[in-house]
Amino acid sequence: MREVRSRTWAAALGGVAAVLFLLWPWPMAPGSRAMSAIGGSAHVLLFAGLAWLVGGLLPPARRGWLLWVALAVFSASVEGLQPHVGRTAEWSDWLYGMGGAACMCASERWRGGFRWIPVLLLCLFPPTWEIAMVRMEAAAFPVLANPGSRWAKRGWSLNGVELSVSDEEGFHLSRTSDALSISYPGLFRGPARQDWRGIQAMQVDLFWPEAVPAVFAVRVDDRPGNPPYAERFQKEFAVTQGWNAVRIPAGEIAQTAGGQPTRLDQVRQWGVFLVSDVPFDYFLIGTVRLDMPEEKP
Repeated sequence: MREVRSRTWAAALGGVAAVLFLLWPWPMAPGSRAMSAIGGSAHVLLFAGLAWLVGGLLPPARRGWLLWVALAVFSASVEGLQPHVGRTAEWSDWLYGMGGAACMCASERWRGGFRWIPVLLLCLFPPTWEIAMVRMEAAAFPVLANPGSRWAKRGWSLNGVELSVSDEEGFHLSRTSDALSISYPGLFRGPARQDWRGIQAMQVDLFWPEAVPAVFAVRVDDRPGNPPYAERFQKEFAVTQGWNAVRIPAGEIAQTAGGQPTRLDQVRQWGVFLVSDVPFDYFLIGTVRLDMPEEKP
């Protein structure tokens, strides 16, 4: 009886810990690939642990798919609450968690610590995936964003917009419900390759659907965090209805707004955002690339 009570308390505490972990507003850098990898592995371990704790209280017939379905519903419910507490619901987190639970539920008849071997192997997948995406992005350089690539569909920091990506439209940035109270809606990205020395220009394709012209800006930071205006490169440009091709020469990017040299060998972030205080439903960004000198034969 005492052992059953101990297991019950352990399962209850595990459930509370899971809810706190999933709903607590952890201070994470937006778009952080490292945090995505850590979070994915943590979801694997968390739900594998829950399956192990709860499964110890159930009869053998209910430790398999019935337990997995119950955990899947529990996970989906908690993920659905995350946007209300400042978190972002992610399908990948749900899949990682359910993968960890599946490893434990499917190995119910295994003995001892062997049940944790597939769980630990699955924990290696999130960091491996993130490393592969970074390498693909680095290999695509001087392309900084290509809507047709898998790596460019994630890793963004968003401000006042929601992002969807398709080969037909490109990067579709739609206004969030609170965008009217947020200044400079747009998107930002830390490049996989930070050395931009030798570039000739930066090119951005931007579609503006509204009849009223607007002013956008391209920003390049050579230091982490949110450097002040004078300590970063920023160029504003006007757009009209339809597609706009923007080309910024390297000579301009090489100097911050305050007149200091931009450290092009240490680019930490670049971004595109709306400067004008005008209403909008959406705007599109196409391929973003750097022009490099042509190699002589």
